[in-house]
Amino acid sequence: MNKPLTVDSYFFAMIIAAGVIIGAVLVAKPEAADAGIPPYLWLLVCMLVFETAAFLRRQGAPGTMIGMSTRVLGFAIGMALIVAIVFFTGSPARLF
Repeated sequence: MNKPLTVDSYFFAMIIAAGVIIGAVLVAKPEAADAGIPPYLWLLVCMLVFETAAFLRRQGAPGTMIGMSTRVLGFAIGMALIVAIVFFTGSPARLF
């Protein structure tokens, strides 16, 4: 039998997708990094939206929220993807 995916699996999939999308936006339009919100906060906003949706979906029941270590690891993965995409494409976008 297939075991259903945990909320952590969905979180990491969302973080990877968000990191790639944010990196692609910064490559396509480097001036977007100079907007009012720095790119690393874009990733935090994605995390906030995901966690709010996860909480509202199950009313915060045990096992439906992600742990702090998962949040930190997810943020690190997302930032690593953004930095790698911007760096290896030679984009002039400013990240911080």
